Order: sequence, then structure tokens, then C-alpha cells
Amino acid sequence: MKTFIKYDYYLQMIVFFGYIILGFFYGRIKDDFFTVLFIFYFAVGGFQLISYLIKILMGFWTDLFMKIYGIMILPIWIFFLLNEFDIKIEALSFIPLYGLFVSPFLAIAYLIYCRDKFTNSLGEF
Repeated sequence: MKTFIKYDYYLQMIVFFGYIILGFFYGRIKDDFFTVLFIFYFAVGGFQLISYLIKILMGFWTDLFMKIYGIMILPIWIFFLLNEFDIKIEALSFIPLYGLFVSPFLAIAYLIYCRDKFTNSLGEF
């Protein structure tokens, strides 16, 4: 479990800051900031969702942060999954707008959570 926490922490940091750096250069070259932002949202969010699901399966679901993160981020992904299969529910049409504002804060909070778990696992040796 400690190995997964270490690799997950480094992967989350590389993906997050790597996409910021690559997005900066790509945005300067192509002059298309919104495409870069869209790719950043889904690339970082996808990696964090996979990490979240693995951590849930490993027993981290008891952490308060994991419960809050799941309640706040899973509706966004479920909406996009339903939309991909052309299942339209008008009552859920506010979710992408909600996700536009909430997901950057959740991404940063998830990085801080991964860092805290990583530093706590270092202290257990």
C-alpha cells in the first residue's frame, strides 16, 4: 500500500504540473487556450478519478476527504458518462457548470490529500 501511495503521489504531481507546463507551451504555439483547458480538465480529472476508485477499493473510503471528494466529483463524471450514451436528463443540466467551478478546487485538494498520505506513509517506516 505504501508503494501505491508513493507512485500515486508522484503520478498525480507529474500529470497536474506536466499538463500546466505543456498547456502553457501549447497555448502559446496554437493560441487556443480553451482547448488546452478542456484537455487539462479531463486529463487531470481522469487520472484523479482512477486514483480515487483504486483508493476506495484499497479501503481508503473511511477517510472524510474521500467521502466528500466522491460526493462532489462523481456526479460530474456520471453526467458525462450518461451524455456519452445520449441519455439526456434535463434536471441534471446544471452539473457541468457546477463542475466547471468546483473541479479545480477539488483537483488541488486531491493533490494536497495525496501529499499528506505520502508524507504520513514515510513516517511509518
